[in-house]
Amino acid sequence: MANVLESTLDQIENERNKLNTLFLHMTDGVLAFARDGSPIHSNPAAKVMLGLGDELPAFNEIFDLPFDSVLQLRRPDFEEMEMQKGSTYLELYFAPFSEEGQQGGVLVLIHDITQQRKAEELRKEFVANVSHELRTPLTNVKSYAETLLDSPDLPPELSEQFLNVILSEADRMGRIVQDLLTLSRFDYGRAELKKELFPFFDAVKNVYQAVGMDAKRRSQQLSLDMEGKIPDVLGDRSRVEQVIMNLVSNAIKYTPDGGTIALKVWADEENVFFSVTDNGIGIPEEDIPRLFERFYRVDKARSRESGGTGLGLAICRNIVEKCNGTISYQKSFGLGGASFTVTIPKL
Repeated sequence: MANVLESTLDQIENERNKLNTLFLHMTDGVLAFARDGSPIHSNPAAKVMLGLGDELPAFNEIFDLPFDSVLQLRRPDFEEMEMQKGSTYLELYFAPFSEEGQQGGVLVLIHDITQQRKAEELRKEFVANVSHELRTPLTNVKSYAETLLDSPDLPPELSEQFLNVILSEADRMGRIVQDLLTLSRFDYGRAELKKELFPFFDAVKNVYQAVGMDAKRRSQQLSLDMEGKIPDVLGDRSRVEQVIMNLVSNAIKYTPDGGTIALKVWADEENVFFSVTDNGIGIPEEDIPRLFERFYRVDKARSRESGGTGLGLAICRNIVEKCNGTISYQKSFGLGGASFTVTIPKL
């Protein structure tokens, strides 16, 4: 009999240790309160989420919910609410863990839904941005087309001007749709990269030569510097050139006439690096965390005028990550503008 009792107690202690370990390490918060609302138990996650100290307050001091109404619930019923602690959004579930008239109390389960909320906000903002970006050129196309229909006696040169505007806006919408399709392929893993070894410096040099005339027209000083021997890298050359072209084109776009744009290529034992640094308008400190988001623009009006879709940096990040690399932004302390660095592994 004594052996059976000892074995039973050992099993109970073992189960208790399992539960304690589970509560200790789980990412969701768990709180338990007695029938009088006094605290019984909490795990570390709950204390962090609610900003509680070692001394746990009573139920009504934490939650704006009648304690008795939770006690009167019958399983599987539960109460649900949301609360915000600073910048953290929490989803809480309340349920009794005993029937009325028995010992027990209320159990509270807490989920951190901050990332879900952020994702929802980004989705809403993305839909709003897409709608806005397409509405503007559509409005222009409609207005100029209606003018051409309603005014058949317009001078030929004016009609041609209106048609050019329509074509330009149609091209702009086409670029937006194409960029959105590109991002969609990356999101769903359908954008296959043709990885092969290629000379990285040659890819940078191709872009440098391609944009040379654009920089010259604006009297900008465009330079290319190579440090040491640059090895080949494994990646999709056309996509990598697309990234470099986008970064250099942005530098030209947002650097005043007569400004300076410096391209640099170097390598270490594991990676190859490319940077583009300018003395342009730079990026406001508060906008840096959102820099690689879709439809982000430093200067919205100027970007639209130059035909930008606001999707270029998002596409760049996807391409670089597919090549197992990274892309980052730093303030250009030397030139006073912006500096982007792309890192790609050698193999």
